[in-house]
Order: sequence, then C-alpha cells, then structure tokens
Amino acid sequence: MIDHSDDSLTIPNATRVVAAMIAVLIFYGGSRTILITGQAPLLLPVCAAGLSVIFLFGINVSKDPVVSLARLGFHVGLFAYFLSFPVLYPETIEPGFSDGVHQTVGWMLILTVLGFEGGYHARRLVRRSRRRILFPPSLTGNQRRILLVFLCVGLAAWFLPIVDYSSATRASTLNLVLSMRGRIEGGELGQWSYLLTGGLYLADASAFLLVASRKETSITIKVFCWPVMMLCSVLGFLSGSRSLFLYSFAPLALSGWVQLIRLGLGKTLRLLVVCWVALVVGTVWVAMSAIRGQDVPSYSGILEDMRPAEDARGAFDIYSSSALIVQSFPKQNDYEYGKSLIPLVFGWVPRSAWPDKPYPFSVYANTMNGETLDDRSASIAVGLSGEGYGNFGLFGVLLWGILMGLACCGADNHLRRFHPSNPLRLFLGASMSIWAAMIVRGGVAEMFYMGLQVNMFPVALSFVLRLFGNNAPSERPDRAGLRHGAGVSQTEGMNYQTAFRVRG
Repeated sequence: MIDHSDDSLTIPNATRVVAAMIAVLIFYGGSRTILITGQAPLLLPVCAAGLSVIFLFGINVSKDPVVSLARLGFHVGLFAYFLSFPVLYPETIEPGFSDGVHQTVGWMLILTVLGFEGGYHARRLVRRSRRRILFPPSLTGNQRRILLVFLCVGLAAWFLPIVDYSSATRASTLNLVLSMRGRIEGGELGQWSYLLTGGLYLADASAFLLVASRKETSITIKVFCWPVMMLCSVLGFLSGSRSLFLYSFAPLALSGWVQLIRLGLGKTLRLLVVCWVALVVGTVWVAMSAIRGQDVPSYSGILEDMRPAEDARGAFDIYSSSALIVQSFPKQNDYEYGKSLIPLVFGWVPRSAWPDKPYPFSVYANTMNGETLDDRSASIAVGLSGEGYGNFGLFGVLLWGILMGLACCGADNHLRRFHPSNPLRLFLGASMSIWAAMIVRGGVAEMFYMGLQVNMFPVALSFVLRLFGNNAPSERPDRAGLRHGAGVSQTEGMNYQTAFRVRG
C-alpha cells in the first residue's frame, strides 16, 4: 500500500503569492515616486511588471506549484534585477540616460516578458502527452547506501582541488578555504576543477534526500546529514558568490521546511520561518559584499564596510547595465548576430583547445567600464534582455525571451516525472528556480554553467537512484489510471492520478 502521508511535500501557491507581492510593490513604488519625488513613474517598466502580475495571476500553469518553479524564477529574477529599481526608486537610475534609452530599455523588458511566456506556453502546447512517473517517493536500502557513498565522494571531490591549490601555493588548506574569492595562483586542474568542485552540491543533495526521505532512514544518518548541509552552506558563503550561496543554502532551508510540514505546524509559523530565512539570506548577502576578496580570519571592520544601499544597487540594478548596452549597440559596437550563443553552447570546450573561442557577452560591459580582457573584475551582468539586444536589437530581446521560456518549460516538465512525495523534486525545483533567476540577471553563459555545475549532479543522481530502485513504475499511465509497479494497486494509481492530474 502507498503511504500518502508525505504527499504534502510541496509549497504554497507561490505563483499567486509572488504576483500579489509584485502588485503591492508596483502600487507602493508609483505612490512613493509621485508623492515623495514629485516625478512620474517610468511607465514602460511599470507595464512590464504589470504583465508579470497578469501572467502569474491569470495563467496558473499547474495546480502543483513545484512544477512551475522555473517559470516563477524567471519572473522573480526579472522583477528583482530589472524592475525593482525603476519601479520603486526611479530617481536612483543614472541621470545621464536619455529619454530614448529609457524608452528602449522599457520596451526590452516588455518584449522579454512576452517572449518568455510565448516560448513557455508554446512548448507546453506542443508536448501535451502525459509522462511516466519515473522517480518514486521512497528510498530502498540500496539507494540509501548509495546516497551515503555519494555524500562522502562529493565532499572528497570538492576537497581535491583545494589540496592541489594548497600544494602549489604552499598555503594551508584552511587559509585557502577562508580566502573568499582570493586569487590563487598555480596548480589549477583546469576543466576538471569545474567538475570536482561541483561535488559539493552532490554531497548537499545526498544529505538533503537522506534527511527529507521517509521514516526508514535511521536517526543516526539524519543527525550526520544536518552538519553536512550546514557545512555546504558555509562553503557556499565562503565562495563569495551570491548565487552559489543560494544553491548551497537551499537544501538546508528546504530540509527545515519539510520538517515543519511533518510536524504539522500552522501556516503562521511557517510564514515566520520563511521570513526568517529571507532575512538570513539578505544579511549574508550584505556581509558577503563587504568581505569577499579578503581574508576572512583577519578581516575587521565589517560593520563599517557594510553599505546596504550601495550593495543592493550593485547587485540588483541591472536596468542601468542594460541601458549601457543600448547606448553602445549599434553606435559604438556592431551587433553580435548570435555570436554570444557560442560560449553558451561550447563553453565546455577548453580555451587551450580553441584559443579563438568567443568570450561571453558580459566582456563588453567590462570594457565599457574601462577594464581590459586581461585585467578585469568579475563579469559585469547585463542580463538576458541586454544580451539579446546586443545580438539583434529588439528582435534579439524577443528571441532571447522565447529561448528562455522554452528552457524553463523543459525544466518544469522534468519535475513532472517525479512522484509528488519525492523530496528530490522539491530540491531540483528550488535549484532550477534559482538557476532561472540568475540567468535572467546574466551574463547568460556564465550563469548557465554555474547553475549547470549545481544541477547536473542531482539530476544524474536521480537517474542513478532509479537504476538501483526496485519500486519504480514500469508503464505509462492510461485512461483508467496510473499503472504502478509491483505492490501498488490500480485503485491507488487512480487516486493518485485524480489528485495530481495536470490539465493542459
């Protein structure tokens, strides 16, 4: 018999919640701009935010919120990185931009929303066939042992490049770990370091699955896994990357969420926990902006160096970066005409094997900032819309939005292959949502491969677990109900199919 007690491993209808929050922020931003500054709001960004609200409220893609998290990540990322400052604080936008530039960027944002929703729903209409549920809810004994092995292997793989750097630089491994974004010379493992450091997320995913799985996992193993997830969160912080911290912190936060669900705590307490998690993330981001690039143990003066307003603008005002692209293309630089897709498709090819491989589009933002290819800071984000404009103008913005919609629909479709009680579905949904938001912020190629490093291991892990499972469904669902494998009755399959049917 199927145990349905864990069928609630999901989230509230976040799509409607986010739409309501954006609507409130639009009203607040418009009122504040008129009453305090005496200026009119930037109309086109407000319209783009309104389109997000309309699409999120009006088109509820699925009654199961988890399988639309990639779509939600796009809209959250678009508002956070492109619309928040022009909607809430338009007077802080660089005053040197002409009205024509503001108008072009506004139309870019509108076209990005329209292109994304068009691509997302076009793919859903084309692929209406129901998929098999390949990844069942519970873990077998073999699968639990495999997860423990992967947990240890993942941590060891992450530690291997650190040992290599330590040997090459003759510095202690502890100092290398605590040197947030510090430059480390020599001893690099090249392309292999990308794969090996991704082992951290394999360990994180394995620990989360063991904690969030059903009651057959022993208490001893679960007690061991909590410190592992905490360690991964700390290491994500020490990476100096806001997105990598989110990726590494998400399993810990989700594990807490799962425990709240199983303890049967009320919605009010859950909401307070969500607010607390948001506060932790915001505080960590501010601290990370002040510390990164410096040695953590010897760092002092963090409170003096924290400038939340400046840090927020540097992290979230991608609107201004896109405006710089509009000023530069095509007057100062020719359109790329799709060339910036090459680093996205062939980014895995080592530059030693392809010396003339085009650089990511964000290099243009660095050069416009007075930096050079050999001496530049971290890539300056121009966002999905800015990169599309730099390739084909406004048509490129629409095209890049469509491509993003197709990709996010594919990500959400993959989640439909998991049983709703499978905790890996929740993990991947959160990771893909972060991935989508970070790609919107861009550079597209850099954020794609950073997210790939995080997500490829859990996705591969799901297929490995399926190979070693003995209770996976073996047939496609038919009209009578969902046919499960051994030990699951047809009636239970029909009940499951009725409860979680996704109507096209």
